[in-house]
Amino acid sequence: MNKARILLVDDNQDMLIIGQRIFEKAGYRIIAAHTGEEGLEKARSESPDLILLDFLLPDMNGCDFIRKLAASEIVDLQQVPLIVLTAHPNTVEDLESCYALGLRACLNKPFGHRELVNVVENYLRSSMRAPAPRKTADDPEWLDDLKLATQAIRSLCFELTRQPQTNLTDQQKTDLNAIYNSSERLINLIKQ
Repeated sequence: MNKARILLVDDNQDMLIIGQRIFEKAGYRIIAAHTGEEGLEKARSESPDLILLDFLLPDMNGCDFIRKLAASEIVDLQQVPLIVLTAHPNTVEDLESCYALGLRACLNKPFGHRELVNVVENYLRSSMRAPAPRKTADDPEWLDDLKLATQAIRSLCFELTRQPQTNLTDQQKTDLNAIYNSSERLINLIKQ
C-alpha cells in the first residue's frame, strides 16, 4: 500500500501543505489541486488511488465534482474511493445522493492527523480487495440482506440515541440521528 497516490483537492494552501507532510510521512504520494477543475484534470492524468476532496471549492462544490467524476469516460476513475472533507456539518445531507456515485465517506473538520490517515488507509485496503459478485435488484436474497442490515442499523441508532450517554458529543448524536433517518427512508424504499 505504500506509495499509493492520493489526490488532495483543496483551495486552502495550508491544508495542501499539511496534507502533503502528513501523507508523505505515512508513505504516500500526494498530488495537489487548488480547484475542482484542476482536481478533475489531475484525476485523469495522474490516476490516483484515492481522492480527498474539500467540499467548498472556488469553482464548484463537492457534489458537482463527484457528479463530473462519475460521468467521466475513464472507467477507472469511477472506482477511485472518494472522501469529502468539510467544516460545514450541514453538507452531509447535500452529499447523500453522492454515495451512489462513489463517495465513500465524509469527515468533518477539524480532525486529527492520525484519524485522517487511518480513514485513508482503511479505504485503500478495502478498494484493493477483489470485488464481490454483484447482486441485482431482482435477487430476493440481496433485498432481504439489505432489509435486515438496514433494520439492524436503525435499531442500533435508536437505542444509542435513547440511552443517557455522557460520552457522546453533539456531533455524534447528530450523526446517529442522520443514520437513523436514512435507515428509515431506505426501509420505506425497500417496502415499495
